[in-house]
Amino acid sequence: MRSVLHSASRVAARAARRSASLGAPSLARRTIPAAATNATPATSFAYAAAHRFKSSLPLSDEEPETPPSEEPETLAEHEAEPHLDNNTSDTIEDYTSKAGTPSPWAVFDAWGAGEGIVDPLTAEEEAKLSPEMVKIPTDEGDWSGVPDESEILKSYDKLLKRKSSVHFGYPYNLMYNHEELYEFMKYSINNLGDPYITSNYGVHSRQFECAVIDFFADLWKMPKDSYWGYVTTCGTEGNLHGILLARECHPDGILYSSRETHYSVFKAARYYRMDAKAIPTLPMGEIDYDALASEIAKNRDRPVIINVNIGTTVKGAVDNLDRILRILKTLGIPRERYHIHCDGALFAMMMPFVDFAPEVSFRKPIDSIAVSGHKMLGCPMPCGVTISRKEHVKKVEQRIDYLNSVDTTIMGSRNGQAALYLWYSLRKKGIAGIKRDVVHCMETAQYLRDKITDAGLTCRLNDLSSTVVLERPVDDALIKRWQLACEEDIAHVVVMPNVTKVKIDKFVEELVECKETHGRMKPARAESPLVKLQSTSWGGSYVAPSVGDFKEDF
Repeated sequence: MRSVLHSASRVAARAARRSASLGAPSLARRTIPAAATNATPATSFAYAAAHRFKSSLPLSDEEPETPPSEEPETLAEHEAEPHLDNNTSDTIEDYTSKAGTPSPWAVFDAWGAGEGIVDPLTAEEEAKLSPEMVKIPTDEGDWSGVPDESEILKSYDKLLKRKSSVHFGYPYNLMYNHEELYEFMKYSINNLGDPYITSNYGVHSRQFECAVIDFFADLWKMPKDSYWGYVTTCGTEGNLHGILLARECHPDGILYSSRETHYSVFKAARYYRMDAKAIPTLPMGEIDYDALASEIAKNRDRPVIINVNIGTTVKGAVDNLDRILRILKTLGIPRERYHIHCDGALFAMMMPFVDFAPEVSFRKPIDSIAVSGHKMLGCPMPCGVTISRKEHVKKVEQRIDYLNSVDTTIMGSRNGQAALYLWYSLRKKGIAGIKRDVVHCMETAQYLRDKITDAGLTCRLNDLSSTVVLERPVDDALIKRWQLACEEDIAHVVVMPNVTKVKIDKFVEELVECKETHGRMKPARAESPLVKLQSTSWGGSYVAPSVGDFKEDF
């Protein structure tokens, strides 16, 4: 086989010809008013303010825009009523490799995500994305029959538009517009090292990263100068960092988390060689509080590390933080003997904007919160934010002369583009825009639940959630087409800003066709997830609620 180096000149020639035929990069093409392109800093700010988007909702679903002078309502601080225990008899298990709930990645592109459903690719377009066509030749003869890169990318773009238009199963907001940031993709922006201690590498976005951290610290009521945080690669990295701090603060502690916890928490326990307990859950997905209390009482001689779920992966269940704190107080566990990390991948970003929701904040004795940035906010790359109490970070801090900074993060090199994109989204949306997105998700989730229930299918929705859980469709083709996330005999739809009522109507129509053609899913076993969807703990009925008059016999 010829050397790759011998082919370099030919490949370079092909690239030059292609570049000449394509002209200027289409990605950077956009129309900008002359007033904006020739602006002073003051007029640029005015132009940006005039074009600030308040939310990422599809235009067809938006309400009339609120006048800029209106301030969002003050969020009431009401403690939610604790859910009743179901006296589950499940035994407590030590951590095993099967604990936790998987959450596969989804590949997506945002453009057109809120519009109609895009047609599938033709057979010819699909062929251009086959392994044979996208391979990277290493020999001169391997180039025969391989399509041009531009042709491949054109088909790939259409594929992503199609997949994004029928994206229902995973919690990613595909409604965003970052065209103004395309200019910065040519730079290798790296926030290596600690976000607060600048390294010798000057191409970074630390000022934007620190602004993002300040925003979330304020959102979660963290006093100034008492917090530390950074922009992560995803929610999993935030959990890995939060659990690492817990382990460093309590080396002999036991990690307690529910069985419906995201798999990354138990991954952290495995990485850090921690003892961990997978606590049973109530039918709605919350941790079984009685089982948790019983297990902590058995191990009073060891510190308590608790992962509190602010929205579980499959059912979107929110563990009752106040009730967990009462358990610790009742058992006489002093503050210095427990550590609480909150996995808020999706809903910790939403909960502050839900009226009368319980407060999850650092005004309570918690130690860290991790949230995903690409989920509720929307971002073209996976990212997240983790915030913790500053004193805990000192336990992992190490000086690195090579960086002229300190090592406090999980990763060394860190994507500076992610911090810039998160900053841009937060600035453009603002508090009012985020709240409108959250209201859309919560209300549209109720619409989906009602449509599926009216269609005669088992369907549930937790109060503090936009995750609609339903019986798994029998037809796998429907599951793949709508990219539904499944667990045994149930599936779910996570309603995000790009999920519209028009798409929901089409989805439910196909669900009904599936039921009529293939029948309904039967419970996989006696205590399967589908059986738990039928529990009365959810309230009402799993098909249609039946409510009697006040004096009627029940």
